[in-house]
Parts: sequence; structure tokens; C-alpha cells
Amino acid sequence: MTKTTALPDTSKRNWVEKFIIFLYTRSRGGKYEIPSGMPISALLGEIWTRGWMAVRGLGLQPFLGEAHSPLFVGHGVSIRSKKQLQIGNGVSLHDGVRIDALSLGGVRFGNGVTLRENVIIECTGVLRFPGESLMIGNDVGISQNGFIGVRGAVKIGDRVMMGPNVTIYAENHKFDDPLVPIHEQGVTRHGITIEEDCWLGSCCIILDGVTVGKGSVIAAGCVVTKSVPPYSIVAGVPGKVLRQRGPIRPDGN
Repeated sequence: MTKTTALPDTSKRNWVEKFIIFLYTRSRGGKYEIPSGMPISALLGEIWTRGWMAVRGLGLQPFLGEAHSPLFVGHGVSIRSKKQLQIGNGVSLHDGVRIDALSLGGVRFGNGVTLRENVIIECTGVLRFPGESLMIGNDVGISQNGFIGVRGAVKIGDRVMMGPNVTIYAENHKFDDPLVPIHEQGVTRHGITIEEDCWLGSCCIILDGVTVGKGSVIAAGCVVTKSVPPYSIVAGVPGKVLRQRGPIRPDGN
């Protein structure tokens, strides 16, 4: 008697894959693909996780200054001064994200922004010296344990990627007079701009007054103390421009 081997039923997998692609395409826009060979248990787990994140997002939306659906919110997300936070569609706030939006100009996220686990955005450290504002463009990804200290204004352009543990801090303490305690000498706040399509490597630090030019790459562990031109590759402590990524066309692209 010939033994037959049942072929794997792919109909369920295809349905799950199509559903996930539909959800991501609807929330983020553009094309979305799932690599072949992903276990169906992982795909179903993604639907479960994102579903509950969307439910939490629905509960949070009425308390924000402005928010568009879908909004995905993980466990333990904490937001201070919710009415000063404006959020585009398809934003994901993963577990442990903390946002202090108390500031003079508020905080605004574009579409498709992702804050991974334990990212901290802190606009105001001392109530009598509130921070200015934070603007984050579309499709920005900030990896685990990122920190943005919004004292001066911070602007982050579209499609910026940040590795884990990146620190951005838009303030410096004055310390010129050794006879006066540093905390009494005041601060400077020049602000920070990170232009579109930049990649900030793991554990790099961007200090106050810096503009990171469009399309630049900041190496892991780099400390950027001065502005860098577009399409620069920067490394070291303090950061130095090693080279340009390629020829710059007259239109700047």
C-alpha cells in the first residue's frame, strides 16, 4: 500500500500574510512585503500584538492634542502634557516609551514614526525653564533606549534612522566662571536639526547647536559637536567628517 504525504496547507498562511500586508500598507503607506518562510505562529503573534496596541491607541487618542488612526501603543507608555502632543497616522509607541511634551511649542510627530522600547523624549527638566519644541518628520525610526532632550528646539527630518542608545541634547551649561557654581551660570540653547535621510549609528551623541546635513551617516559611538555638511560620513570623538558619500548634484540631491 502506497503511503501518501499530506501537502502543507498554505491557504491559512496566505490569508494571514495578506492581512498583515493590508494592515501595514494601510497604516504606513507604500509597499510592504513579508519574507518567505516566516512561521505562521510568528505572523499570528504579530497580529495579536499589533491589535492590542491599536486598541490602546484608540483609548489614548481623545486625550492628545491631535492624533490620527491607526495609533499603536505598547505596555507602560507614559505621556505628560498629552494635549501638547500631535501625532500623524501609523505611529508606533512601543513598550516603556516616555514622552514629556510640556514645552513652549509642543511636540509633533509625522506619519509612520516608530519609537522602540524605552525611548525617552524629555522637553522640560525644570518647570521655570521649559523646553522649546520638537518636530519629527515622516517615517522616522528611533531604536531602543534613545533619548531626546528638548531644551532648545529640535527638528528631525523625514526618513531619519537612529540606532539604539542615541542621545540628542539641545542645551549646554555655561561654566566659564570658576568662582560661580555651574548651575547658577545659566545655559545656552541653540537647537539641533537633523535633516532628512540621515542614519545615526548606535550610541552616538548629537550636541546642542549642531545641524546634521541631509543624507549624512554618523558612526556608532560618535560625538558630534559641530555641524556637518550634507552627505557626510562622520566618526570619532569628537566627530570628524571622513568623506562624502558621493558626488553632490547641482540640485543638492
